[in-house]
Amino acid sequence: MKSISRTLGLGLASSVCFLSLLIGLITYAAMGESFKSFFSSKLDDDAKTLLSLLSSHNQQLMLDDKGISQLHYRTYSGHYYIIQGTKQTFRSRSLWDFSFNPPSLTVGEKLISELPGPDEQQLMVLSQGFSIGDIPVTVTVAEDVGGLYTSFRTMSGGLLWGLLVTILLLLIIQQWLLHRGLKPLTRLKKSLHALQTGELTVISTHKMPKEIQPLVAALNQLLENTAELLKRSRNAVGDLSHALKTPIALMQHTIISEVTNQPELSKKLLRQLTSIRQYSEQKLTSARLAGDILPGAQFEPHKDLMDLIQTLHTIYQAKSITIDWQPHRWPERIAMNREDALELLGNLLDNACKWANQQVSLSFSHTDTQQQLIIADDGPGVAKENQTLLTQRGKRLDEQVDGHGLGLNIVANIIQHYQGNIEFIGQGQLGGLEIIIQLPTNIDKLK
Repeated sequence: MKSISRTLGLGLASSVCFLSLLIGLITYAAMGESFKSFFSSKLDDDAKTLLSLLSSHNQQLMLDDKGISQLHYRTYSGHYYIIQGTKQTFRSRSLWDFSFNPPSLTVGEKLISELPGPDEQQLMVLSQGFSIGDIPVTVTVAEDVGGLYTSFRTMSGGLLWGLLVTILLLLIIQQWLLHRGLKPLTRLKKSLHALQTGELTVISTHKMPKEIQPLVAALNQLLENTAELLKRSRNAVGDLSHALKTPIALMQHTIISEVTNQPELSKKLLRQLTSIRQYSEQKLTSARLAGDILPGAQFEPHKDLMDLIQTLHTIYQAKSITIDWQPHRWPERIAMNREDALELLGNLLDNACKWANQQVSLSFSHTDTQQQLIIADDGPGVAKENQTLLTQRGKRLDEQVDGHGLGLNIVANIIQHYQGNIEFIGQGQLGGLEIIIQLPTNIDKLK
């Protein structure tokens, strides 16, 4: 499932990291270029200073030593020069026994390079071509930049760590802003869950941002309209059920009492009336189930099941039935509409109490994907060849027991609606019929 928070978080985090790294690379490159430009300018000044100390006489170059810096006299001082004429070469004493061969350049040429120097020094070298009188001269100056390179690398490392800390802080701030910005959606999600479990009947617009308020208002209006339609539908179902009972009963009585001279016709008419009654009951049940996909109160075993069991104890008081349901094994809620669960368990427990001698058991277990109900009694059980008849509408295995043969058929319809399955064991753990029902744990899996 696609997450807005994850999509925004990954997108913004990627943007922050990319832009921060881009800024870091640009800053690093700019610092390196500034570093080289600074030393190039410094070496250029040194070269021009040396050039000002040169003169020519009778096609011979002369260098005024008095204007040369003392750094060029100290061995391996890190400041060096070489002046090359056509016949003469001047070297700084600081080079001592170290030698390198700078290029000979024409007037106006300029070359900057880096070379390893004496005593493990790193030299930046500038060579320029000049002319003293008619004599071409190449002035080469060099300076040790190893220490400054070390400082530059240290500064670059500090910049990198600072950049990483900045990225981390930006990501933390971004996540905080995302969490704060999406908090109304989290509240809306909780409200929808509370609506689904029946804790709420309307979603509050309090503290909802104006962008979400139209959506919440539309949902509330839809809920109100749906609740009204559902109420009318169920009222109509009740009215229709009540209205059909009397005409059908009257017609059945009339056929039995009046159509006595035509027994075959009487049987056919009674059979058709029975089919009409059963078909109408089936459609009425289906109509009620169709509304259960809407948010509504879920089944709360510790309250609803307790009331149901107390009612059954009252009904079957003469049989002294014991119903063992182990309350501690049941969750607070079951992902099932309250009315469906009451009808499902009511039919199953009522059927078990009818056939039981003294004991009925009801157990519940669940996993992440499935929940299971097991109802068993200590009655006579059901033969294997008759188990397929249990859920057929109107079928009763014993005509001496009160009922219309509709209970387990209604149970089967409810289980089918929730995409579950039902299994019958003729001789179960208590000796009588055992019914195993499996339903999905997540109510969102409903059709």
